[in-house]
Amino acid sequence: MLYIPSGSTTLLLLIQFSVGLNLLPADAEFLSGPLNQRVFLKGEFGIGLDPVAGEFRDCLTEDTESQDSCVEYAYDGSKVHLTIYEALNETADINCTTVIWEAEDCTVDAFQDCFDLTDAYWYGGTLVRKQYWPIEGTSHDLAPYVTGNVAGVPPGYGGVLERYWVNSDGMALHVDWEVPLWVSINSTGDKRLCFKAQYRDSPYFNYDDSQVWLKYTVCQANDVRQVHDYMTANYLAKPVDIPDERLFRYPIWSTWAQYKTNITQSLVLEFAAAVSEHGFSNSQLEIDDRWESVYGDLDFDPVKFPDPRGMVETLDAMGYRTTLWVHPFVGLASSAAMREGMQRRAFVTNPARRLPALTSWWADHTAMIVDFTSINGRDWFSSRLRDLQTRYNISSFKFDAGETNWLPDCYALSVSGVRNPSVYSETYARTALAADSHVRHQEVRVGARTQDLPMFVRMLDKDSRWDYNNGLETVIPHALNVGLIGYPFVLPDMVGGNAYGGLPDRELFVRWAELNVFLPSVQYSIVPWQFDAEVVEIAQNMSRLHESYAETLIDLARESTVTGAPIVRPLWWIAPTDPVALTIDSEFLVGDDLLVAPVVKEGARSRDVYLPAGRWHDELRGGDVDGAQWLIDYRVELNELPYFTKIA
Repeated sequence: MLYIPSGSTTLLLLIQFSVGLNLLPADAEFLSGPLNQRVFLKGEFGIGLDPVAGEFRDCLTEDTESQDSCVEYAYDGSKVHLTIYEALNETADINCTTVIWEAEDCTVDAFQDCFDLTDAYWYGGTLVRKQYWPIEGTSHDLAPYVTGNVAGVPPGYGGVLERYWVNSDGMALHVDWEVPLWVSINSTGDKRLCFKAQYRDSPYFNYDDSQVWLKYTVCQANDVRQVHDYMTANYLAKPVDIPDERLFRYPIWSTWAQYKTNITQSLVLEFAAAVSEHGFSNSQLEIDDRWESVYGDLDFDPVKFPDPRGMVETLDAMGYRTTLWVHPFVGLASSAAMREGMQRRAFVTNPARRLPALTSWWADHTAMIVDFTSINGRDWFSSRLRDLQTRYNISSFKFDAGETNWLPDCYALSVSGVRNPSVYSETYARTALAADSHVRHQEVRVGARTQDLPMFVRMLDKDSRWDYNNGLETVIPHALNVGLIGYPFVLPDMVGGNAYGGLPDRELFVRWAELNVFLPSVQYSIVPWQFDAEVVEIAQNMSRLHESYAETLIDLARESTVTGAPIVRPLWWIAPTDPVALTIDSEFLVGDDLLVAPVVKEGARSRDVYLPAGRWHDELRGGDVDGAQWLIDYRVELNELPYFTKIA
């Protein structure tokens, strides 16, 4: 039933199992009833619209066989058109309703629906700097929902995002990719998740001057796991393969946090030699920022790297593959690359599509940026990477940037017929895969409709701190959220963070190394021997522990190509109705049978550990213990990592 009271400016949206969608006055009172009458989702519906008397129409036709009910309603003399239909679904216990708002003329330029976050726990969406799990602890003002810079002013959303959210009551929301979507999460503490569709003052392309529209689907099941499995199967792509297995087994060693831009050939060789001398294995060595003399040259600085091919040959003899940090920018000082790119029409252009548009990024105030939506841009960039590989025997690349916020203020992309600028991030990620499609040991930090790509996606740069302000406490929430939106191959940032404010303290470094043990891959830059022999020993032990579980991680990676399941899973994955498991953000599962409970609090030598129902073996202390209970004040010395295996 649809009921829209005349003159009401705030409506309440209810989704009810097997009953459909109801619009009722905001001050209505509700009683919880049986499953098929329970209120699952509440919120304000049609915010800012003034509903007037109208006529309901049945919109079910011969062309809508996939629907079992459909109703239309006209607001304000047909200036706004609302369509709501419930789709037929062969999956038992799954019910989906699609809501479509459409403006009939330009007098309405925005639609906004908001959902209440207070009655359930919420997950999914994207990454933000202050990441909480569940996400309702986060606060983010209304902003365009495109890949962006979480550290910007005002902050954007992260470089990996999906228009998908799910809650603990078994409700899921998915918004159409082409909607000019803005999102707020608990803005100013309002405890709401809001969707707004608006072209005005937004980065979306209204290429055909169409009227604004908002389309999303709400699905409901018995619990969060059931609805998530359904959404994964129907709305998220699965990886077509897995990344290089060596990345699952052994740590990546990066020059970035250790040396920043002061990197040289001699320092690279000293770095690699020290890693080997201290008994650490490696998957590869990544040479980061400032190996180029000018940004965009894609060639070694001849002063800092007098013999790059000889360096790579030496590294190869030491057992290292060499990867390079690359980005989509070409600085104006890179005259040869700039001229060549312009001749190839490889850059993002101004709106007139005549000249390259200029942008700025964190390392350069004026630069051009490659247009990866253009075949010219992709081919030119890819050919330059191949040239690097051929000349210097470079194995692969770390692809940095790629978010939409690095695009110029006024620009045009080569691609036509798209509304969502995150297509730039999508095509950048696909170009990154093409650069190493056989071995697949590259990394990228953006994801937008690219869950199918078999490569590691890196978390945003972590700060060397403990707290939820992009510190150690956000590593697990970030890993859980990235996995939930369809990216199982999550690469945590460097152990200890990026050291932007100086070296991490000793304890923080150790706890960070322990937390990373059971994540899909491990990345070091700050070296353990900068501290003392005990830290080196702990790091070696943690590396060996990671290697001993590499086959498990690889098996789970292969599972993700079939089921779409993440490798790193929330506790509710095996206990979807357990109210405690729904909120735990400092523990995680690896698959269904391994629970990890690292210490993430400064100074702590014990922690409370929650075990979901079942029988668990304590791998650290030994012995078996029943689940569905807390282990209070579980002792954890600095060199220890609690983890448990489910045995029944």
